[in-house]
Amino acid sequence: MYEGLPPSYAGPSPSLRPEPPPREFKPPKDAPPEKIEELRKKFEARKVEKAPANEARVSRLEVVGPFDAAQGPSAESAQRVYACGHLKGSHSKGCARTILTRLAHRAFRRPVTRSDVDPMLRLVSAARTRGDSFEQALSLALQAILVSPDFLFRIERDGKAAGALPGAPVTEHELASRLSYFLWASMPDDELLRCADQGNLRRPAVLAGQVRRMLKDEKAGSLVEAFGGQWLQVRALESISPDRERFPAFDNNLRLSMRRETDLFFESIVREDRSILDFIDGKYSFLNERLARHYGMTGVTGPEFRRVDLGDARRGGVLTQASVLTVSSYPTRTSTVLRGKWVLENLLGAPPPDPPAGTPRLDETTVGASASLRQQMEAHRTNQTCASCHARMDPIGFGLENYDGIGAWRTVDGKFAIDASGALPDGRSFEGPAGLKTILSADRGAFAECLTEKLLTYALGRGLERYDKRTVRSIAGRLAASDYRFSALVLEIVNSLPFQMRKDHGRS
Repeated sequence: MYEGLPPSYAGPSPSLRPEPPPREFKPPKDAPPEKIEELRKKFEARKVEKAPANEARVSRLEVVGPFDAAQGPSAESAQRVYACGHLKGSHSKGCARTILTRLAHRAFRRPVTRSDVDPMLRLVSAARTRGDSFEQALSLALQAILVSPDFLFRIERDGKAAGALPGAPVTEHELASRLSYFLWASMPDDELLRCADQGNLRRPAVLAGQVRRMLKDEKAGSLVEAFGGQWLQVRALESISPDRERFPAFDNNLRLSMRRETDLFFESIVREDRSILDFIDGKYSFLNERLARHYGMTGVTGPEFRRVDLGDARRGGVLTQASVLTVSSYPTRTSTVLRGKWVLENLLGAPPPDPPAGTPRLDETTVGASASLRQQMEAHRTNQTCASCHARMDPIGFGLENYDGIGAWRTVDGKFAIDASGALPDGRSFEGPAGLKTILSADRGAFAECLTEKLLTYALGRGLERYDKRTVRSIAGRLAASDYRFSALVLEIVNSLPFQMRKDHGRS
């Protein structure tokens, strides 16, 4: 990773090219002296920062030759293809069927029959008649496998109804596919397929063992990236562009660090099988120097991320991570509405309705000019059309006002002191983000139900129907017995009726 970098990285074979001259500070025009001094300090702090070694920027690529590259497939890939064992030719008459049967079994994620394989063998035979080699003829059959609907789609066929239940159980191989695409976003591996082939995947001990194995596998990173990005809405970081005048500290390095913190935090909960309640108030996170400085924390140096125990009540859980705070803000300022709505939707499962047509908007030109944002929002709530929803969203958003539009801590907003207290419609009140997290932690049942609903939706690949609500409540209600472990939530979903059954469309 560090090879060929400037000597300051102390890596092997350092670059002999001179480092570019340091950038010069250029103050903005017409800025007051105190603003210029503030920007100068931030510029000097960023100038001494060492950029991450893995954030490569390629300006020119040159390929030269000749290069004595190995020809043909690697021994490992050839062994996986030529299941007949004849790696160096001399294939017997039955080799093509053996090879194609094994490959189709993997590609189709189910046992294959003669009717599946025979059309491919006819392609091989026709190609051989034209004079193609065995390998060329086999590649034609492989192309047929890769364009087959059985490979391109996860096909589930209606099965035999299970008594009075409104559907039929999916087959063992369909269950294996559901499980692998849920946790890995990919096809089943050999071990999962073998369990399905042997017909014991549904056994409770076997299924639980496979789930735990898969969650510890590095391929479970797809669950973190895909589901985590969808649930926490941090995918939006890719397109977020905070105002450079108001937030000069924001750059691409900080953007990537924000997302990486959230991914690593989520991954630790999955891989270490921690409690899902850590999402609300986990006492640790993953930081590098850039992000730690953004948070006002010391003792973290270098571009590498490392686990950091948080002794500061201002940080902890996803709600106080800069990624979430940035995507729930406007480019120019914070938003109590967006942040309150984010909490209601993603932590409590109680999304507010969309505002009715013609709802008056906050006058952006007056924000922070003659009154604080909180005072303006409270005046905005005097409109009866707005009051009912804002009474739920705004107090939560007020509790997060100590974080600016990119998640840095602050005690004032312009010339106004921050008031981060809040009072919920049910009478509960709190002070600041620590108090808000205490209230959210007390609503663990609501959070468990919310996360169950979102993870079940992701696992099934469809929206939930009214009849799924009973399953969601039942799963969430049983999580306390296992200390809300993430693996327990996944196992409950995998064992649930919607995941194990396929609706019989022939029944009313």
